[in-house]
Amino acid sequence: METKTISAPDLASLSPVIGPAPPYYVKGMALGLPAYLIGVHLWTWVFTVHIFLAGYADFSRLYTSGHMVRTGYGNQLYDGPQRYYLQNKLTPGEALPFDHPAFEALLFAPFSLLSYRAAYLAFLAFNVGLLALAFWLLPPWMKNLGGIYWWLPAAMFAAFLPLCAALIQGQDSILLLALLAGAFRYLNRGRDFAAGFLVGLGLFKFQLIVPLAVLFFLWRRWRFLSGFSLAAIAAVAVSVSLTGISQAWAYVHLLQSMSIKAASAADRLKTSLEPNVMPNVRGFLFGLLNGHLPNFWLQFSTISLSCALLLWIARSAARRTTTDLLLIAIVASTLASYHLIIQDMAILLLPILVTMDRYIRAETTVATWDRFKFRTAALMFTAPLLMSWAPAHFYLAAVPLLVFMIAISQPVTVVAFVPGLRNLPSESASA
Repeated sequence: METKTISAPDLASLSPVIGPAPPYYVKGMALGLPAYLIGVHLWTWVFTVHIFLAGYADFSRLYTSGHMVRTGYGNQLYDGPQRYYLQNKLTPGEALPFDHPAFEALLFAPFSLLSYRAAYLAFLAFNVGLLALAFWLLPPWMKNLGGIYWWLPAAMFAAFLPLCAALIQGQDSILLLALLAGAFRYLNRGRDFAAGFLVGLGLFKFQLIVPLAVLFFLWRRWRFLSGFSLAAIAAVAVSVSLTGISQAWAYVHLLQSMSIKAASAADRLKTSLEPNVMPNVRGFLFGLLNGHLPNFWLQFSTISLSCALLLWIARSAARRTTTDLLLIAIVASTLASYHLIIQDMAILLLPILVTMDRYIRAETTVATWDRFKFRTAALMFTAPLLMSWAPAHFYLAAVPLLVFMIAISQPVTVVAFVPGLRNLPSESASA
């Protein structure tokens, strides 16, 4: 038996790995953890779905925005009084600002033809369909997990709590997961331009996608960036055409009021934002230092550390394959993003699944670093439970996220049980 470093496409072609079955504790966790997490998922639905059906969900602001674009009010999309009037008229819940780029409102325009409750249920069905699409795109990277129990990959989709939050809130995070899964598949086929274009379509979550694009710029992946740039230009053009220049500036001012200017608890309450529930650099610093540092220094520290993190990961992972770079960039961008709540963590399922599938067999070997990678991925899979146990301290989930990022940024290795594996090219040679 020997250990060799190989590229991501080679890993996919070798799944499932021939070798000893995982130890009993891995099988036990595969039985117990998904069952427990699915139970939390179902419990959340049973006790809270009536609240979200009543209009107290993120979907209400998306639904209102779709209605405004469809009925000719796009030039007032970010206008507070007019927007709040329409949202109070259309949905019975709390009126919140629309903090997404305007082009995304086109997605919700067809749903606005229905009543709020019917539209909520229709979008729930749409999200379930997107989850099925993401699952359909990823079988080559779930074979080892499926070798433990055939139903385990599907159970992990059903058990990941950020997906539950996205479903019940009527959020768009599952659409971003599907786009990234498609981009990952394209990258494995060498279609970097198409992959970049799909990622660019995810700019409705620009706080997650822009750091990812910055990393690919630092890595000089020009074909990927060409596709991304085309989608980004189209997104900006559509957004400005929907709202006009004045409302585009109103959107910029809205973002400023939700971040840099939101110094007090009252300011944050207006936009339903509390950094202590963000498992990223910003949330971690806010959770530890709020009340001890002025807001300016908190902002400065957040931006400085986030940039330093991106620069470090850009340097440490530069020689990895493009497919692995996407996984690393997803984790790094969530950690460095300025805004991250539990449903935004849905995109982490992609690097978590691929990492766990790649290294699950390491539990039968002495490859300590590979076991560490598997275990950090498993820990990240369960980390969202902190929202149930200590919601006011959810920022602490940034710690396992940081550890996971460090682990997967290291060179890819696999324990070789297949006799001919030693002849495969190394990652350093293929990068």
